[in-house]
Amino acid sequence: MSKQEIMYSHVEDWKTSGLTQSKYCESVGINLATFSYWVIKYKNEAVQESSSNFIAIGKTSKTEDKQYEIVYPNGVKLRVETKDLSELYSLVNLV
Repeated sequence: MSKQEIMYSHVEDWKTSGLTQSKYCESVGINLATFSYWVIKYKNEAVQESSSNFIAIGKTSKTEDKQYEIVYPNGVKLRVETKDLSELYSLVNLV
């Protein structure tokens, strides 16, 4: 088991324990500062995983002629009918 897996396991155990971080660390013998670092890292990773609504597509993939709809964060909707996913890829990555 990697250090990350061990510490994430501790974070999950702590979350269900009902204890403060300090009390949990005392009970399992972990340094509080180290544990706090892993709690933040765990939370940041969870936020990143939940905020990703995009599906990765290849730049040069060809498909049957299909219609796609892209909805940007500002609410703009763009409908595209294409066989070339590289066109779709470039539209998804507009800044």
